[in-house]
Amino acid sequence: MSKKRKFSEGTEGKESMHIDSLSLMEPYFLRKVLLEELGDNGGSSIHKPLAVAVHAVLLESGFVGFDPVSGLQTDRFDFPDEFLSPVSFYYSLPALLSVDRNDSSGSDASDYVVLAFLTLGRFIKVYGSLVIGSGIHKLSLDEYRFAPTLDLVIANSAKNDGSFNSNPEDEVMEFWKIVKDELAFPLLIDLCDKTHLALPPCFVRLPTELKFKVLELLPGADIARMECVCLEMRRLASSNDLWKQKFKQEFIDDDFIFIDYELEAEGMQEWKKLFHSWWVSRNERNRDDDDSLFYSPESRDYELTDLRSPSR
Repeated sequence: MSKKRKFSEGTEGKESMHIDSLSLMEPYFLRKVLLEELGDNGGSSIHKPLAVAVHAVLLESGFVGFDPVSGLQTDRFDFPDEFLSPVSFYYSLPALLSVDRNDSSGSDASDYVVLAFLTLGRFIKVYGSLVIGSGIHKLSLDEYRFAPTLDLVIANSAKNDGSFNSNPEDEVMEFWKIVKDELAFPLLIDLCDKTHLALPPCFVRLPTELKFKVLELLPGADIARMECVCLEMRRLASSNDLWKQKFKQEFIDDDFIFIDYELEAEGMQEWKKLFHSWWVSRNERNRDDDDSLFYSPESRDYELTDLRSPSR
């Protein structure tokens, strides 16, 4: 049996509970791809931005554009304004394009993914499969739902301070989840299986809802560590609702707790930063308590009793 080559997704190291920039999160990556493909005006139709957004999800999932004629990677696609008839685009994986054609594993650049786009009224239909030998994965996207969000993403491209004028993040995340779970990951698994690439880790292959359920069961500090695993975990572990839940679970009984209820009512409370500040304060208080236990004269008898080796 031939040794499987490794499919891997980049990770980023980070200290526990570090509050960092969100510049690599999906809304910003999506904005980058939209601007590269469409320019500042977003194109002349609502069909094209939605197709480019699907393209962005596949890029973030590890795929690269592919030209089946030359067998080479392509960095740009010529997306039409309308999809009156099916329009196809092709994708592969970097690990496949770097394989020697004489590799004995039996796979080469002839294995790739085909995406076909077609519009039906307000819906854009996406059909994905391997070029040979796989089932078809189907996706239906409502342009009335997602097109306004993409317009907001493009409109905010003029801002260079790392923030959005509005809050399209939640809808972008929902779009990302739908495309990744129903299209990108199934195609990735099909292609890895066909070409003998090692499959992505089992946890990564779980549906997004199950991954989120796992995070909900973890303490806040462990959720912060999970952000170091991969970009998808970084996205899921940055959910404001998740950090709100963790904050109230771990700190709601603390004395003198302060929450800006006006910000909370407006949905503007940054719960991760609030959790981080209280997490640091709690650790400092615990450290002070330990110091007083071991060094105050009043606790000396307790200290000696507590630290004696157990009798054998």
